[in-house]
Amino acid sequence: MRSLPIFALLAIAVAGQVRADLSFNITSTGNAEADSGFAQAAAFWSGIFDDDVTVNVTAGFSNLGGSILGQAGSQRNLIDYDDFRNAMAADASSADDATMVANLPSGSSFDVFINRTSEATGTNGANPYLDNDGGANNTSVRITRANAKALGLIDGNLGGEDTAITFNSAFTFDFDPSDGIGSGKIDFVGVAIHELGHAMGFISGVDILDFNSPPSSGPFNDNLFTYVSSMDFTRHSADSLAAGADLDFTADNRAKFFSIDGGVTAGAPGVDHFSRGVSNGDGRQASHWRDGLGLGIMDPTAAPAGNVNVVTELDIQAFDIIGWSFAAVPEPSSIGILGLFGLGLLVRRRRS
Repeated sequence: MRSLPIFALLAIAVAGQVRADLSFNITSTGNAEADSGFAQAAAFWSGIFDDDVTVNVTAGFSNLGGSILGQAGSQRNLIDYDDFRNAMAADASSADDATMVANLPSGSSFDVFINRTSEATGTNGANPYLDNDGGANNTSVRITRANAKALGLIDGNLGGEDTAITFNSAFTFDFDPSDGIGSGKIDFVGVAIHELGHAMGFISGVDILDFNSPPSSGPFNDNLFTYVSSMDFTRHSADSLAAGADLDFTADNRAKFFSIDGGVTAGAPGVDHFSRGVSNGDGRQASHWRDGLGLGIMDPTAAPAGNVNVVTELDIQAFDIIGWSFAAVPEPSSIGILGLFGLGLLVRRRRS
């Protein structure tokens, strides 16, 4: 799996090799340097994808406490699965898109491998089961508003907030990665690229299941969990495949891998790609790659202070197959139940 430091990819995008229609309407953070860094992060994504979409971002700083560097709370749209699949097919423009669409469930519903509901058995509903009853959990998809825009499910230039992104004022950031990241400082542009990635659709409904799971908040009937996202159709496990499920939607600590062909082939570099949940998994939000494997910009923890974050081919592939369309891709050389769910990026401490 190849990767390239963000500042190098930014240089390619800014050089004007591509014309991008994707734009980001970002409010001021109140910090001119941060605004410039955020604009660089937006320019990165605009240099990769050219969808006729405007993503409206409310940006700011606040003391988020702890080790959270930034967080995104995105508006979501609930889409009938038929409409979602048809939109994915109409939007397909790359070979990977074609593979993804060809392996989506063909009917009006999909089968989910799930646990932590009133139908599950075992302590706290830990035992997974195949949910194929065609209820609400199997017939709708909940995606970010920006992702819905990319798929043509809503007007790409619809006004109103798509996401709110907040950076932690308690950290010292370096806002310009072009000359490296200063000692003791966090790569702000990398954090901003990560949070914009969540807004663009790198999310998992498993986080909602995990957060609301028994015993503290349930048990709930599985039909309450109508939160399967576009990325969740790439989430598989050996157990979900054995059960005949179309995706693994469990909150537990089993390995979950990324696949664009229905689980037949695991994406590089192996069969352990996704984080597994804060409460019942590995302690990281499921809306991320697996921590510590260097999979890309959508890891749950950023590079240690003084280091530039990197975007990988795996990152780019993930956004391509959920509905974002390539402009021209530079070749890397070496990314409450009904309430908004904030997806945070944590700081990674340098290991001695």
